[in-house]
Amino acid sequence: MPEKGNKGHRQRLRDRFANSEESSRSEEALLELLLTYAIPQRDLQPLARRLLAELGDLTGVLNASTETLCEFDGVKENSAVLLKLVDWLRQHYGDKRAARELEKSPTQATLFDVLPDEKERKASAKRKPPRKQVTPRRGTEMFTNAVLKEAIALLPGAPNTESIDEIRAYLRDSLHYSAEQTRQRYASYITRRMFPNGHADAPMLAFAKTFPKSQALRDVCFYRFLKAEPLEVQVVEDLLLPNLGTGRVGRDRIRNYLAEKFPVSKSIKGCGQAVVEVLDAGGVAKVDRTKVTFSMREIPVPAFAFILHSEFPEPGMYDIGKLERNRIIRAMLWNPEGLLSSLYELRNQGIISKVSEIDTIRQFTTRYALEDAIKHLVAEGNKA
Repeated sequence: MPEKGNKGHRQRLRDRFANSEESSRSEEALLELLLTYAIPQRDLQPLARRLLAELGDLTGVLNASTETLCEFDGVKENSAVLLKLVDWLRQHYGDKRAARELEKSPTQATLFDVLPDEKERKASAKRKPPRKQVTPRRGTEMFTNAVLKEAIALLPGAPNTESIDEIRAYLRDSLHYSAEQTRQRYASYITRRMFPNGHADAPMLAFAKTFPKSQALRDVCFYRFLKAEPLEVQVVEDLLLPNLGTGRVGRDRIRNYLAEKFPVSKSIKGCGQAVVEVLDAGGVAKVDRTKVTFSMREIPVPAFAFILHSEFPEPGMYDIGKLERNRIIRAMLWNPEGLLSSLYELRNQGIISKVSEIDTIRQFTTRYALEDAIKHLVAEGNKA
């Protein structure tokens, strides 16, 4: 884009945002505007589109590591640091401010809520305790305790409650470790990873009770672990996916990868062990003393329904290509050739509305949010 035209376009982006125009609030427009403050004299719309396409959505872009961002042509360190700064501010101050505002004015509507009348608000307050605010795990932090195997085994027996404290108490009493402090700590690990929003969500509990001891449940728990621990996603992306041809990676290679990523850490061995345990517990790979063996896997339709509606939470029409490029779904090591047939199966079951393949247009249309989709799925599972 010529320099003069570029400046004019950037100013229009700023003006539209300053004037609160609806078009300025799309993910593409927001990301393009943000990038203008780090990248001069360049048409940034193609870069914004490419980042969103490859990383899933704006949250995926902000959550991506500096190293991942810098792999994109046109993204230098300054640009990546700006994106990570916005992510840091969002995660550290957004929740705190929301919590303060909620304390000041408990009847104030949020962006996603309709203000209830006083009678309904008081009735709702009696029915449910307030949910705790949580800050999601960020970046590529290390972890040394997986506890995924235990989560998969215990979740089907969890009480039907939204209270994360009740779930934590159940886990603490059910874990087999003898030390009380260890059981408390591991119960907290499980609740943080399996219930990332800070409350025990009904879809997860219902799914666990309907599909106990199944690969579908292992996949859903593995999915939530990936969302909570981005380092596990990066290990799959950087070590497993590039080695699908051979189908194996040495455990020493995983440790070396972590040592390069965290050169001053003293927890490389523990983290490497935990990373491998997650792959094993999730049924994603087979593990022995020296290597991890893996291949593309079949897609359990119930797990696919859960994860699809988690990654595309709003009912609507979506590009199938966006599903195929989704980082988390690729990290599941599901056979990509099975994605389309799984979509058609969900359509046949009435869980999604439509799958369209007309010329170059490939789309699917969801009809439910996650909770309603899982209710439908559970009803079908109970019939079977």
